[in-house]
Amino acid sequence: MANEAKVLTIGIVGGGQGGLEMLKIFAQSNKTKVLFLVDRDPQAVAVEEARELKVPTPVDLVKAIQQYPADFIIEATGSPKVLEILQQNKRPGTEILSSQAALMFFTVVEENRRHLNGSVFGKISHIGEEIVSSTTAIKRALSAITQVAFNLEMLSINAAIEAARAGAHGRSFAVVAEEVKGTAGQAKNLVNSIEAINNNNILMSGELEELLAQLA
Repeated sequence: MANEAKVLTIGIVGGGQGGLEMLKIFAQSNKTKVLFLVDRDPQAVAVEEARELKVPTPVDLVKAIQQYPADFIIEATGSPKVLEILQQNKRPGTEILSSQAALMFFTVVEENRRHLNGSVFGKISHIGEEIVSSTTAIKRALSAITQVAFNLEMLSINAAIEAARAGAHGRSFAVVAEEVKGTAGQAKNLVNSIEAINNNNILMSGELEELLAQLA
Protein backbone atom coordinates (compact mmCIF):
# COMPACT_ATOMS: atom_id res chain seq x y z
CA MET A 1 0.00 0.00 0.00
CA ALA A 2 1.39 3.41 -1.04
CA ASN A 3 2.46 5.78 1.71
CA GLU A 4 0.24 8.78 2.28
CA ALA A 5 1.63 12.15 1.18
CA LYS A 6 3.47 14.01 3.93
CA VAL A 7 1.60 16.82 5.64
CA LEU A 8 3.72 19.96 5.39
CA THR A 9 4.04 21.98 8.59
CA ILE A 10 3.78 25.76 8.46
CA GLY A 11 4.76 28.59 10.77
CA ILE A 12 3.41 32.10 10.19
CA VAL A 13 5.04 35.28 11.44
CA GLY A 14 2.76 38.30 11.44
CA GLY A 15 -0.76 38.75 12.78
CA GLY A 16 -1.96 41.33 10.26
CA GLN A 17 -4.12 40.85 7.18
CA GLY A 18 -1.34 39.07 5.29
CA GLY A 19 -0.85 36.59 8.08
CA LEU A 20 -4.61 36.10 8.31
CA GLU A 21 -4.89 35.24 4.62
CA MET A 22 -2.02 32.76 4.86
CA LEU A 23 -3.60 31.20 7.93
CA LYS A 24 -6.93 30.74 6.17
CA ILE A 25 -5.34 29.13 3.13
CA PHE A 26 -3.15 26.63 4.99
CA ALA A 27 -5.59 25.87 7.81
CA GLN A 28 -8.22 24.75 5.30
CA SER A 29 -5.93 22.30 3.53
CA ASN A 30 -5.52 18.70 4.62
CA LYS A 31 -2.04 18.73 3.10
CA THR A 32 -0.68 21.35 5.47
CA LYS A 33 -0.75 22.00 9.20
CA VAL A 34 -0.16 25.39 10.79
CA LEU A 35 2.05 24.84 13.84
CA PHE A 36 2.10 28.41 15.10
CA LEU A 37 1.38 32.05 14.36
CA VAL A 38 3.62 34.66 15.99
CA ASP A 39 2.76 38.27 16.72
CA ARG A 40 3.40 40.54 19.67
CA ASP A 41 -0.10 41.97 19.52
CA PRO A 42 -2.57 39.54 21.15
CA GLN A 43 -5.47 41.44 19.53
CA ALA A 44 -4.16 41.16 15.96
CA VAL A 45 -6.74 39.78 13.53
CA ALA A 46 -4.72 36.71 12.59
CA VAL A 47 -3.95 35.96 16.24
CA GLU A 48 -7.63 35.96 17.12
CA GLU A 49 -8.39 33.69 14.16
CA ALA A 50 -5.54 31.36 15.16
CA ARG A 51 -7.02 31.02 18.64
CA GLU A 52 -10.34 30.05 17.10
CA LEU A 53 -8.55 27.38 15.08
CA LYS A 54 -6.62 26.13 18.15
CA VAL A 55 -3.31 27.17 16.56
CA PRO A 56 -0.61 28.16 19.12
CA THR A 57 0.07 31.92 19.20
CA PRO A 58 3.44 32.50 20.91
CA VAL A 59 4.81 36.05 21.15
CA ASP A 60 8.52 35.22 21.24
CA LEU A 61 9.68 34.68 17.66
CA VAL A 62 13.00 32.95 18.37
CA LYS A 63 11.48 30.56 20.91
CA ALA A 64 8.64 29.72 18.51
CA ILE A 65 11.16 28.85 15.77
CA GLN A 66 13.01 26.50 18.10
CA GLN A 67 9.92 24.99 19.71
CA TYR A 68 7.98 24.21 16.54
CA PRO A 69 9.94 22.35 13.82
CA ALA A 70 8.12 23.69 10.77
CA ASP A 71 8.92 22.76 7.17
CA PHE A 72 8.17 26.32 6.10
CA ILE A 73 7.98 29.63 7.95
CA ILE A 74 6.15 32.46 6.21
CA GLU A 75 7.28 35.98 7.04
CA ALA A 76 4.08 38.00 6.63
CA THR A 77 5.13 41.28 8.25
CA GLY A 78 7.18 42.75 5.42
CA SER A 79 9.92 43.68 7.90
CA PRO A 80 13.53 43.09 6.75
CA LYS A 81 14.56 42.83 10.40
CA VAL A 82 12.07 40.01 11.07
CA LEU A 83 13.23 38.20 7.94
CA GLU A 84 16.83 38.51 9.13
CA ILE A 85 15.94 37.03 12.53
CA LEU A 86 14.23 34.13 10.83
CA GLN A 87 17.21 33.42 8.59
CA GLN A 88 19.59 33.53 11.56
CA ASN A 89 17.55 31.32 13.86
CA LYS A 90 15.81 28.84 11.57
CA ARG A 91 16.12 25.15 12.26
CA PRO A 92 17.96 22.89 9.80
CA GLY A 93 15.60 21.88 7.00
CA THR A 94 13.23 24.79 7.52
CA GLU A 95 12.56 27.00 4.51
CA ILE A 96 11.82 30.70 4.96
CA LEU A 97 9.35 32.44 2.65
CA SER A 98 9.57 36.22 2.52
CA SER A 99 6.51 38.44 2.49
CA GLN A 100 7.04 39.04 -1.24
CA ALA A 101 7.03 35.31 -1.93
CA ALA A 102 3.99 34.87 0.29
CA LEU A 103 2.19 37.68 -1.55
CA MET A 104 2.96 36.08 -4.89
CA PHE A 105 1.70 32.76 -3.60
CA PHE A 106 -1.48 34.34 -2.29
CA THR A 107 -2.09 36.18 -5.58
CA VAL A 108 -1.76 32.97 -7.60
CA VAL A 109 -4.05 31.05 -5.23
CA GLU A 110 -6.62 33.84 -5.30
CA GLU A 111 -6.59 34.00 -9.10
CA ASN A 112 -7.05 30.25 -9.32
CA ARG A 113 -9.89 30.42 -6.80
CA ARG A 114 -11.67 33.12 -8.77
CA HIS A 115 -11.21 31.22 -12.02
CA LEU A 116 -12.55 28.02 -10.45
CA ASN A 117 -15.46 29.87 -8.84
CA GLY A 118 -16.31 31.47 -12.16
CA SER A 119 -16.33 28.09 -13.88
CA VAL A 120 -18.42 26.46 -11.14
CA PHE A 121 -20.73 29.49 -11.07
CA GLY A 122 -21.45 29.09 -14.78
CA LYS A 123 -22.12 25.36 -14.50
CA ILE A 124 -24.39 25.72 -11.47
CA SER A 125 -26.25 28.59 -13.15
CA HIS A 126 -26.91 26.38 -16.15
CA ILE A 127 -28.14 23.54 -13.94
CA GLY A 128 -30.37 25.98 -12.05
CA GLU A 129 -31.87 27.25 -15.31
CA GLU A 130 -32.54 23.67 -16.41
CA ILE A 131 -34.27 22.90 -13.11
CA VAL A 132 -36.44 26.01 -13.38
CA SER A 133 -37.34 25.14 -16.97
CA SER A 134 -38.16 21.55 -16.04
CA THR A 135 -40.20 22.69 -13.04
CA THR A 136 -42.28 25.00 -15.21
CA ALA A 137 -42.89 22.24 -17.77
CA ILE A 138 -43.87 19.79 -15.04
CA LYS A 139 -46.34 22.31 -13.59
CA ARG A 140 -48.03 22.63 -16.98
CA ALA A 141 -48.16 18.85 -17.37
CA LEU A 142 -49.60 18.46 -13.87
CA SER A 143 -52.29 20.99 -14.65
CA ALA A 144 -53.25 19.01 -17.76
CA ILE A 145 -53.24 15.69 -15.88
CA THR A 146 -55.36 17.19 -13.10
CA GLN A 147 -57.89 18.35 -15.66
CA VAL A 148 -57.97 14.89 -17.27
CA ALA A 149 -58.47 13.27 -13.86
CA PHE A 150 -61.35 15.66 -13.15
CA ASN A 151 -62.95 14.90 -16.51
CA LEU A 152 -62.61 11.17 -15.91
CA GLU A 153 -64.19 11.51 -12.50
CA MET A 154 -67.13 13.46 -13.93
CA LEU A 155 -67.45 10.89 -16.70
CA SER A 156 -67.52 8.04 -14.19
CA ILE A 157 -70.22 9.80 -12.14
CA ASN A 158 -72.38 10.37 -15.20
CA ALA A 159 -71.81 6.81 -16.33
CA ALA A 160 -72.80 5.48 -12.90
CA ILE A 161 -76.01 7.56 -13.02
CA GLU A 162 -76.88 6.23 -16.49
CA ALA A 163 -76.10 2.67 -15.40
CA ALA A 164 -78.43 3.05 -12.43
CA ARG A 165 -81.19 4.28 -14.71
CA ALA A 166 -80.71 1.31 -17.03
CA GLY A 167 -81.11 -1.15 -14.17
CA ALA A 168 -80.04 -4.70 -14.91
CA HIS A 169 -79.22 -3.77 -18.49
CA GLY A 170 -76.68 -1.24 -17.26
CA ARG A 171 -74.58 -3.54 -15.08
CA SER A 172 -71.75 -3.87 -17.58
CA PHE A 173 -71.87 -0.13 -18.05
CA ALA A 174 -71.58 0.28 -14.28
CA VAL A 175 -68.43 -1.88 -14.29
CA VAL A 176 -66.91 0.39 -16.93
CA ALA A 177 -67.91 3.46 -14.87
CA GLU A 178 -66.16 2.00 -11.81
CA GLU A 179 -63.00 1.36 -13.84
CA VAL A 180 -63.05 4.92 -15.12
CA LYS A 181 -63.41 6.16 -11.54
CA GLY A 182 -60.44 4.03 -10.50
CA THR A 183 -58.38 5.44 -13.34
CA ALA A 184 -59.25 8.96 -12.23
CA GLY A 185 -58.09 8.10 -8.70
CA GLN A 186 -54.80 6.72 -10.02
CA ALA A 187 -54.30 9.89 -12.02
CA LYS A 188 -54.78 11.98 -8.87
CA ASN A 189 -52.25 9.86 -6.98
CA LEU A 190 -49.81 10.28 -9.85
CA VAL A 191 -50.28 14.03 -9.72
CA ASN A 192 -49.55 14.06 -5.98
CA SER A 193 -46.38 12.01 -6.46
CA ILE A 194 -45.10 14.22 -9.27
CA GLU A 195 -45.94 17.35 -7.28
CA ALA A 196 -43.81 16.06 -4.41
CA ILE A 197 -40.89 15.51 -6.77
CA ASN A 198 -41.41 18.92 -8.34
CA ASN A 199 -41.49 20.61 -4.94
CA ASN A 200 -38.19 18.92 -4.13
CA ASN A 201 -36.77 20.31 -7.38
CA ILE A 202 -37.89 23.78 -6.30
CA LEU A 203 -36.07 23.35 -2.97
CA MET A 204 -32.94 22.20 -4.82
CA SER A 205 -33.16 25.25 -7.05
CA GLY A 206 -33.24 27.47 -3.95
CA GLU A 207 -30.18 25.71 -2.53
CA LEU A 208 -28.34 26.23 -5.82
CA GLU A 209 -29.12 29.94 -5.66
CA GLU A 210 -27.61 30.07 -2.16
CA LEU A 211 -24.48 28.34 -3.43
CA LEU A 212 -24.22 30.79 -6.29
CA ALA A 213 -24.48 33.67 -3.84
CA GLN A 214 -21.53 32.23 -1.88
CA LEU A 215 -19.43 31.90 -5.04
CA ALA A 216 -20.17 35.40 -6.27
